[in-house]
Amino acid sequence: MATVNVLCAVDVEGALTSNNLGANVYMVDTNKYAGSGAEGTAELKTTLNIDDIIVWTVAPIDPGTNVEIQSFSGTAVSDGYINPVQDPLSPQSFESRFEAPGGTASGSSFQYTMSLSFEGKVMTFDPFLTVK
Repeated sequence: MATVNVLCAVDVEGALTSNNLGANVYMVDTNKYAGSGAEGTAELKTTLNIDDIIVWTVAPIDPGTNVEIQSFSGTAVSDGYINPVQDPLSPQSFESRFEAPGGTASGSSFQYTMSLSFEGKVMTFDPFLTVK
């Protein structure tokens, strides 16, 4: 079991101006060596082993703006692969154990939706989790 950190850097002004969060989110994780891909995009494919802990953190690119993780949804959540909860010591971070209800094959991929809030608006994008 490992801890995998996922950073979501957000161009808040770009997202508000274009009304497109996906084009203004830049994601990276600490598992590129393990096969993660599409880093630097909103379509990050984080590769995980069963029972790994995922920690998502969000930060604005411009420190004069604010962004927060609002919620998680999508197949990975509804099927029980992840159940993200907010870190009480770090309100910009959520974490979850990556589980495999009923088992799953190596290479399987699960999409999830992250909802972020900023400037009174909530917007979403849809990255992926992949079983190593």
